[in-house]
Amino acid sequence: MKKTSSSGVGAKRRCAAGLALSGVLLAGCFDKSAEQYVTDAKADLAKNDSAAAVIQLKNALQSDPALGEVRVLLGQALLQTGDARGALIELGKAREMGVKHDQLEPLIAQAMLGQAEFAKVIAEFADAKPATKGAQADLWASLAVAYSATGNAAKALELGNAAVAADADNVRAQLIRVRLVSAASGPAEGLTAVEAVLGKAPQSADAWQSKGDLLALLGKPDPAMEAYRKAIALSKFHVPAHVGAFYVLLGKKDLDGAKAELDALRSVRSAANQVKLLTVLLALERNDLDTARDNIQALLKVASDDVRVLHLAGVVAFRRGSLLEAEDYLSKTLLKDPNFESARLLLAQANLRAGDPTKALSTLQPLLGDASTNASAFSLAAEAYLQAGDPKRAEAAFVKIARINPNDVPSHAALALVDIGKGKVEQGIAALKALSAADASSVPDLALVTTFMQRKEWDQALKAIDTLERKAPKSAGPSNLRGRIELIRGNQDKAVQAFETALKLDPAYYPAAASLAAMDMAAKKPEAAMDRFKKVLAVDPKSVSANMALIGLRDESGASKEELVAALEALIKQMPGEARPRLALIELQLRRQQVKAALAAATEAAAALPGNPSVLRHLAGTQAMSGDYNQAIGTYNKLMTLQPNSPEPLMLLAQVYAARGDKAASKQAMERALKLKPGYQPAQRALIANELAVGNVAEARRLAEAMKTVYPNDPLVLSISGDIAAVSKDWPGAVLNYRAALKLLPQVDVAIKLHRVLMGAGKQPEAKHFESDWLIAHPKDLKFLVYSADAALLSQDNDLARERYLSVLKLQPDNANAANNVAWLLNRNKDPKAMEYAERAIKLAPQNTDYMDTLAQVMATAGRFSEAVEIQKKAVELSPDHVMHRFHLAQFYAGAGQKAQAREQLQRLAQLGDRFAQQAEVKKLLEAL
Repeated sequence: MKKTSSSGVGAKRRCAAGLALSGVLLAGCFDKSAEQYVTDAKADLAKNDSAAAVIQLKNALQSDPALGEVRVLLGQALLQTGDARGALIELGKAREMGVKHDQLEPLIAQAMLGQAEFAKVIAEFADAKPATKGAQADLWASLAVAYSATGNAAKALELGNAAVAADADNVRAQLIRVRLVSAASGPAEGLTAVEAVLGKAPQSADAWQSKGDLLALLGKPDPAMEAYRKAIALSKFHVPAHVGAFYVLLGKKDLDGAKAELDALRSVRSAANQVKLLTVLLALERNDLDTARDNIQALLKVASDDVRVLHLAGVVAFRRGSLLEAEDYLSKTLLKDPNFESARLLLAQANLRAGDPTKALSTLQPLLGDASTNASAFSLAAEAYLQAGDPKRAEAAFVKIARINPNDVPSHAALALVDIGKGKVEQGIAALKALSAADASSVPDLALVTTFMQRKEWDQALKAIDTLERKAPKSAGPSNLRGRIELIRGNQDKAVQAFETALKLDPAYYPAAASLAAMDMAAKKPEAAMDRFKKVLAVDPKSVSANMALIGLRDESGASKEELVAALEALIKQMPGEARPRLALIELQLRRQQVKAALAAATEAAAALPGNPSVLRHLAGTQAMSGDYNQAIGTYNKLMTLQPNSPEPLMLLAQVYAARGDKAASKQAMERALKLKPGYQPAQRALIANELAVGNVAEARRLAEAMKTVYPNDPLVLSISGDIAAVSKDWPGAVLNYRAALKLLPQVDVAIKLHRVLMGAGKQPEAKHFESDWLIAHPKDLKFLVYSADAALLSQDNDLARERYLSVLKLQPDNANAANNVAWLLNRNKDPKAMEYAERAIKLAPQNTDYMDTLAQVMATAGRFSEAVEIQKKAVELSPDHVMHRFHLAQFYAGAGQKAQAREQLQRLAQLGDRFAQQAEVKKLLEAL
């Protein structure tokens, strides 16, 4: 008996040890059957203790894994604890076992919703027909959620109403309908609906939690908290109710209360990730950035695709000053959800803090449309324009803020700017100064700086910056603005001092370093300029702007294309998620005429950054350049899905269709762009050009007249009217429109058109007079100079052509074409200076065969035929189909006394027959040999 008793005591000890280690009831410790576990689980579920029910059901399955019905019950319990993934696994096993349970499909649909598999729910259950009304109501309710999540609000509400009609006692269906009503008609309507639910089901914790959510949305935190407390009283571990209460307490800055809600959730295993998420939020409120970082990193390991987690990771990185990391997380957030406005705004702030206003404006672009009411976006845009040195656009952004929200400080500042724009200068400035004195924000002070800069009242602008510095003593921005103003005033020493002060406050502040580097370059100190960016990189090695600027300076300093490619490839490897180095590499390869290499770089960039519009634009462009129009069209279609409200992708698509020869598709794309944005001038101009190209002058004129009606004083529209008149050889009409356009806006392209029309109309004296007047008014207009030189060369006015090309070289010493043409013109007169210009052209473009041809001719004129032959042989080798190069080679061979070689080249030319127009000269030279 003692032995038996001892064994019994030992068995009990082993069970106690097992309990201590596992925390669960294991089969064998008590003599409970699977049926008893299930009974107890159902009792736990009736008491809303889902966590205990899960333990009981797992024990039942350990006793008998073949209990399919139990797996359905376990799936239901796991769903109630918030473990959708675990529920889906158990329910899937039940389905595989062939369990016939009326609630199986509705529960699987709920579990899928918990995993955000909305499209899958629709695909799998849209046509399902459960046998009972309760199951049908559950399934329709789930489908309503899925349709709502995929943007079909009408279908969602239809199914929500149908679910309630199918089973008026189904609380879940009623609460889903409440959410849909709230989304469609506002939270007040939703609150009325949820009160009706509570009237029928006063003990529903879910209903009380829903009421709390709606009250919180209506800005009633105290009644919301009462509703959450009621839900928690009914279900101790009701995760959504605890979460709702947490947000209310956080909003009230009751951080201890918020922590208590978190502590209440920590014991709920399925809420572990939710706890981490809320812990990050609480840590951010407490400025405990280390705790925030640790928890967000833990979350990223298990939920790296969740937009909420990615956004929060961006917030944490931004608060910690890790701007590149913040940009990476926020860019990924927007890639998954382009409509996530708070993520877009924060990304723009990160761009600005990194000193990249252009990138900030690109980020903000979707929020800056004419119909936008996002005051924060326009406020950031104003700051970006100021940072980029564009106070006029900054003022326009402030004005937009005033229209959106006339009651806050930025809006009052914007209204003051409106007054200033209307001529009420003293009144507007006084209003801004009053706002500055009354408000701690920098908005009125930035507006004052903008105003004074536009009015060129530099001393007043500097006084406004003094106020900015007092309000933000640790910010580098005010000192940078001071430096820019001193630079405009010509006070270089003071400008340098201000920029250096900005860098002392923030050694990684790119705009100040860039300004100093520009001053170094102007002083011909490229090494000093490079050192500016190297110092920024010493503090922030991942500063994209500084890295790119350094590569740009190396380019200006004469680094080889191979060196630049290697530097950009290294930067891409260091920052694979950054677009700018990739785009620069594509553009560099295109400048090298390495289309295949550019296409490879663009393809790799698109694979790494599939949602970046600039990358897709570059990829499509290189695809088109390589002749793969179908791929380019496909890429532009992808770009349109990313920018559905922008007409630009459609215009690019129109260009590709045109290049492919599909004029009808090109025109259709232009018309779609106009339909998307009526009055969009690029599309209107392209349509007119399209009509002119097919000879439909009447339609082109009709379209132009329609544009004139809307834009009667637009120089561009007048220029287009001039183009149409020129095509019709209506010279007086063309001259009239071009002159009117130039009077409004002196543009070189229009000036060139006017000169051509005057020449075409036979009005050479008037053309010459206009040309002279234009160059006197615009002595540094390089484009017109080049045009004038080329025109003189074509009309065989060699003296004027030489004079013009020499003027081009004064403005642009590295213009190889101008140097080559000067050499050719001088050589016609056997001027020995021709050699200097010919050698300069070759030095600037060593692989250009036309320049080789000119140099060889100069050599031959000087009697250096052997050298001319060697140069010309290389030109022919590089361009074997260029017949004039080959003819010149024959001439040089003859001059060098190499008759056999000359005869060989001439015989090859003779075989071309009429394909070479100078056959008479070929024959004459052959006879002379």
